[in-house]
Amino acid sequence: MSAIGPTGPTGPIVVVARHLTLRAQADTLESSGRPARAVAPSLRGSPMLKHVLAVCVAMGLVAASAPAGEGIAWTEDAKAALAAAAKEGKDLLVDFTGSDWCGWCKRLDEEVFSQPAFVAEAPKVFVFLKLDFPRQRQMPDEVKKQNAAWQARCRISGYPTIALADATGKPYAKTGYRPGGPEKYLEHLAELRNIRLARDVGFDKARAAQGVEKAKLLDAALATMDDSLLPGNYADVMDEIVKLDADNKVGLRNKYGVLTALSKVEDAAREKDLDGAIKLADEALKTYGETGEAAQDILFLKSLCFYRKNDKPAAKAALEAALKAAPDSDKAEQIKGILDRLFKDVK
Repeated sequence: MSAIGPTGPTGPIVVVARHLTLRAQADTLESSGRPARAVAPSLRGSPMLKHVLAVCVAMGLVAASAPAGEGIAWTEDAKAALAAAAKEGKDLLVDFTGSDWCGWCKRLDEEVFSQPAFVAEAPKVFVFLKLDFPRQRQMPDEVKKQNAAWQARCRISGYPTIALADATGKPYAKTGYRPGGPEKYLEHLAELRNIRLARDVGFDKARAAQGVEKAKLLDAALATMDDSLLPGNYADVMDEIVKLDADNKVGLRNKYGVLTALSKVEDAAREKDLDGAIKLADEALKTYGETGEAAQDILFLKSLCFYRKNDKPAAKAALEAALKAAPDSDKAEQIKGILDRLFKDVK
């Protein structure tokens, strides 16, 4: 199941589509801070206290957090947040934010995170981790490295984004800015926490099963979550499913094989190894075939890589192949629209 945020469902191919169709608008969107997912509050208290805390955070002496009794206690230290979550038996609420530029991040803070109703209820079930991606504020290298690792782990494609994770750090849901104030947002978070409960029930059922039946139960447990979260956090479960359905009798070997392949292509592209990403896409197509929705997703990613290489003819050819692979899929109309908008005059 895909988590629903202000920009709609998320998943590997949706993220890729966003990159391709909105590439030309990316700088404008970032500058205006328009919503992609959720928010982070700023330090509160006296001006002097804000200054002292900001200096300490910049020096890496303390994690950023709100003073006791003055709001949500945010930390920027992922290890400390995980330790607190484990000790207190709570989940993590992870805020991916651009604190000094993202207008929608600030809006979510003002409308939800700083409101008394949220401050009173949310800490009962969450520990709060803020991962900041500022443009002006200087951050220690170790904090940048930590934040980048979590960004990749949760497949973050825009700001603000809120990820929910269990006490071991495994994310299970993503969302973002939502209107309606603190009460509505608390209701939404409660619904998302039910995803973890369903996941855990599914894993418990699978422990008592064997063979293909176990593979099906594990698949059902993973299906409760956003696909984009699976490769970087549930690879062990995916590998077990592939082994249990080694002959692809129920289609799960190919399902998770393709998902893993897509993740590897994305990772290579993210590291700007576009030729490597294209090679991985070709290998996946050779393994899993060039027709069907799985092939369509792979070809879509391949098109993106060519587009980033500024090879528009090759990008168009890959996108046309993606459309041909599954002309009646849910993504087919989207692909037609991209071809018309971005490649109409490309030979």
